[in-house]
Amino acid sequence: MDTDARRTALKNISATMMGLALAPHAGLGASPTAQKSPFVVRSADARPGGRYRLMGFDLALKVASQDTDGQVSIFGGSYRKHDGPPLHVHYAQDEVFYITEGEFLVQVGPERFTLKAGDVIFLPRNIPHTFLTLSDTGRMLFMTHPSGSIEQLFQELAALPLRPRWKTRRKFMWPTSSASSGPSSRQARV
Repeated sequence: MDTDARRTALKNISATMMGLALAPHAGLGASPTAQKSPFVVRSADARPGGRYRLMGFDLALKVASQDTDGQVSIFGGSYRKHDGPPLHVHYAQDEVFYITEGEFLVQVGPERFTLKAGDVIFLPRNIPHTFLTLSDTGRMLFMTHPSGSIEQLFQELAALPLRPRWKTRRKFMWPTSSASSGPSSRQARV
């Protein structure tokens, strides 16, 4: 995919993700968004205070909770081979991943999906999920709706020392049993 096509695709998916996130609240008496004018966050940039390095990967906050009165947060993530978070659950947020570069293996509950650039996956709240970067490098945009305290969580995780080694983290991923729908000791609560 050439650079112009990728840029156009990213703009289109970003606009679509925002529209989908905010559409359920249109006309239902929800408060107007805090951000009263449009803004642009360039590819290499983040919202003020919105750069996080955690578990070895880099996240850039593109649309902050305060921009949307807590309705949505959008991040860009850059990953290396075998990067990914431990299996975890969001009890109050849905999540959407849009893969912009590379290949990822995503687990949602007992199901696994291989995703490549241009693919989108919806991750409903209350379902354990994780991902693993399969390619040498990978990038994705991901959105949480509503925002909750995800930005604060990333700030706190980024303050932790050192990146966990892959062999240490591997035991937290890909549980052998999917019989339990609730969180186990292998799942982080978010």
